[in-house]
Amino acid sequence: MSAAHASPGSVVYAEALADAVEAEGGKALLQDVGSVVAAFTETWEQDAILRRYFLATEVRGDDKRAAMDKLVEGRFPKLLGNFLRLLLRRGRLSLVPEIGAAFREILDERLGRVPVTITTAVAVPEADFQSWKNAIRGVVDGEAVVEHVVKPEILAGAVIRIGDRIVDGSARRRLSELHTRIIERGMQRHALQS
Repeated sequence: MSAAHASPGSVVYAEALADAVEAEGGKALLQDVGSVVAAFTETWEQDAILRRYFLATEVRGDDKRAAMDKLVEGRFPKLLGNFLRLLLRRGRLSLVPEIGAAFREILDERLGRVPVTITTAVAVPEADFQSWKNAIRGVVDGEAVVEHVVKPEILAGAVIRIGDRIVDGSARRRLSELHTRIIERGMQRHALQS
């Protein structure tokens, strides 16, 4: 989920966390906390038991607070642990995925990172992927953080997303354009024959 699609409250929480972390330890701590936030967000999204426990209305607040203390002590930077406790107290843990996505975008902006996603229909050899990464890094302002995603539904070619821009060189897009042109030509012929 992109921060643009996150609720305004999620973005406010993410910005507050980023401001507090950066004020305490600068960009280095911001990057370290970013890694922990990403890992926790992924765990939250994948672990249904964890989510159900902390979101359950039938579990007492004291029990949830004790479980959160055990979860964060010694595993999370103090600021992040306190932040998660705050979300628990305010009943906002359900926003963790949105806050995590917003936090990642805030980090990218503050650290000068540009997220790049290369989507192909099949896995590509590592040498080709490295070549693509080097080419992209040569044209992107900032630090390109390149990720490779495999989606067979694009059929062939590649879709490259650089920040908010998308270059779609997939066979699926080309087939869709061809389909549209065939329909348009058919409609034109039908109109001329009428």
